[in-house]
Amino acid sequence: MKKTISMFMAVCALFAAPCFASAQAKPYMSQKQVLMKAGQKYTVKLKNAKSVKWSSSDKKVLTVSSKGVIKAKKSGKAKVTTRYKGKKYRCSVTVSAGKKKTLVVYFSATGTTADAAKKVKKAAAADAVRIMPRKAYSQEDLDYTDDSSRTTYEQEHPSVRPAIATAVRNLKQYDTVYIGYPVWNGKEPRVIRTFLDKYKLKGKTVIPFCTSGGSGISGSMSGIREGADGADVRSGKDLTDMSQSEVTEWIQG
Repeated sequence: MKKTISMFMAVCALFAAPCFASAQAKPYMSQKQVLMKAGQKYTVKLKNAKSVKWSSSDKKVLTVSSKGVIKAKKSGKAKVTTRYKGKKYRCSVTVSAGKKKTLVVYFSATGTTADAAKKVKKAAAADAVRIMPRKAYSQEDLDYTDDSSRTTYEQEHPSVRPAIATAVRNLKQYDTVYIGYPVWNGKEPRVIRTFLDKYKLKGKTVIPFCTSGGSGISGSMSGIREGADGADVRSGKDLTDMSQSEVTEWIQG
């Protein structure tokens, strides 16, 4: 009997080792996008990794210490980079001069909303930051015809809050925040609610905009108002296929 138990334990140990190895957490950046103003500091980390070195793509814009402490020096854009086990990890940092009072925050899975956000940024003379999900959405994730896809599951479960890897260090600087997103199953993506839960916009003017396949922005407005509790949430706009001049007319009109 003892011999049988010993053999069983040996077999378990043999098969358990690879299982435990595969279950080890993979490294990931604590943030992929950071917005801050000159003079501020912010720490980025490569999670589940040790003894990494950091570098800045433009030391005139920002420097980064051996512990991942970013120091913003002047307005501009730069990347903070590290390598671990042959793989490169990056965080894109935008440093604001601290003068603009309008911010464009947007999520874009395919690039369509990103194009609309660029037009809003230009028309409003604003700063901008992209909401990055910690786990990117694959083409399979975005298949709304698949009842078991990631986006279908998230949109059918209002309490889901996908982790995001975007930090806004200087939110107090802004009085007006434009929030952009694609409309999924008639609603705002859950990553937008994650952002609104993390960053309280009470007292600010919030203006939603979206891109959609035809459903428009109306179905998402209640979620934005709920998430931006205490903010002055204005009527939103579907900017799908709108030109720069049309977007400018909407913002300035």
